[in-house]
Amino acid sequence: MRHQALFEHVMSNGLRDWLDSQATAREDAKRRNLQILMVGMGIAAAAAIGFMAYDSERAEYGFVVGAILGGITWWVANLPVQAMSDQIKVRANEELGAALGLRYHKDGISSSDFELATRMGLLPANPDQSDFSDFWEGTFGTSEGTLHEAHLQEYQQQGKHRRLVTVFQGVVMGYQFARPFTSTTLVRQDMGLFNGLFNLGTRMTGLKLEPVKMVHPDFERRFEVVSTDQVEARYLLHPAFCERLMEMESAFNGRNMRLAFAQGRVVVVIETRDMFESGGIDAEGDDARFATTIDQLGSLIDLTQALNERAR
Repeated sequence: MRHQALFEHVMSNGLRDWLDSQATAREDAKRRNLQILMVGMGIAAAAAIGFMAYDSERAEYGFVVGAILGGITWWVANLPVQAMSDQIKVRANEELGAALGLRYHKDGISSSDFELATRMGLLPANPDQSDFSDFWEGTFGTSEGTLHEAHLQEYQQQGKHRRLVTVFQGVVMGYQFARPFTSTTLVRQDMGLFNGLFNLGTRMTGLKLEPVKMVHPDFERRFEVVSTDQVEARYLLHPAFCERLMEMESAFNGRNMRLAFAQGRVVVVIETRDMFESGGIDAEGDDARFATTIDQLGSLIDLTQALNERAR
């Protein structure tokens, strides 16, 4: 684990004792889960058998009835387990946030940085379903900022059926940049022949964003940059900054990182799996889950520091 000292500080500052005190509550949640499953699955099986006996000519519908009741039972049975896991997750993440000077909330509405990223074309506009979670706000190292996860889905037609498809899942974070600027500059991974589509999409912002030729050859190959001010864009994205951005992109396994410099802030969008899952029903996994969350949050804080710098 990269942030061992922080892990030990939070655990020894009361979290370990609190986790130990949840043993009985965890066992109660497991017991309720098992009781609901036993009763519910028994009812589902009885209903299926009863339907088949009552209407033998349409016996196959008995399996449908049983499957529906079984699915409902599984969902209801998982509620106490999920509630317990969420309780542990929230407490662990609140303790971690407090140690770092951050405020944590499990649920909330999209941040202004998310809205800015959407207006700048870094995220899909007007998805059919949007879910936001795991909000962190405060000072990330030396930079005031916000961070949260977003899961965006859209309906897509597949033959005769429509189904929700994920169009973005990841992290959206924004922070106040140390150096002043007045232009708008967007950075995203180079898409070759598809850069024209990206540049066309940026015109929807109402800004005159033009491609910027970068002096760093590797950065020019890996990223596409457009800006309202060519000179200021190269001032912001000087060779040393480009090197740091490529290093951070590699650290996050090249997960389609993109940035917007706008309104004095830097907004970073990274496609990731579900993060910050500190909670779980089994105590044996507490340390591993919490350590993973610390490394995930620590890496994002490191990113803001690596991509920020003192005013020149």
